[in-house]
Amino acid sequence: MTSYSAERFAPATTALIVVDVQNDFCHPEGVSARKGHDVSAAVDMVPRLQALLDEARAVGMPIVFIQTTHDLSVDSEVWNTRMGDIDTPEYDPNCRTGTWGAEFYVVAPEEGELVVNKHRYSAFAGTDLDMVLRTAGAKTILLTGVATNVCVESTLRDGLFLDYNVALVPDCCAAYSPELHQGTINNVRGMFGAVLDSGDLIEMWPPVAAAALIA
Repeated sequence: MTSYSAERFAPATTALIVVDVQNDFCHPEGVSARKGHDVSAAVDMVPRLQALLDEARAVGMPIVFIQTTHDLSVDSEVWNTRMGDIDTPEYDPNCRTGTWGAEFYVVAPEEGELVVNKHRYSAFAGTDLDMVLRTAGAKTILLTGVATNVCVESTLRDGLFLDYNVALVPDCCAAYSPELHQGTINNVRGMFGAVLDSGDLIEMWPPVAAAALIA
């Protein structure tokens, strides 16, 4: 197992990114579940993500929530037909702008935490995420959220290409099958960056985190 110094994940130069933890991707009544995807891993993951968020807030780490929205002003023909020609002209995207499905699922930003809105898989595509992170002084980004193999992995790859240290936090991510989740873990560990569970990260952070939570 590759080892990394605690300095790489120091709260002052690390940002925690929460990708697409929204009703349509995670809730048992959301669009993804209605389309037949198994969202149980997302439901089970969220308490671990909440615990990581609590610790990150306690040590003063910047946190950025990524929120996908879709409507016809941003969904091009190429995007809408990326999986092949559609059989019906009905437009029924996940996370339609202004709907319950686009709202955050269980975890949500607190006052002062930033939200970056995106319309493609990567949170860097057509957004100001890079500027937000550099303004915050981030050199390392921790990737959490859903789906591990799609939006989380896409964002992680683009983050590396922009010269951030990138880390996947697999116990705070979820995909719609264990195989897809594990595939991204293998990809990241093999070629792209660090793979560290939330407990490993928290152990690297100052003990003030635990004291603050107790207080």
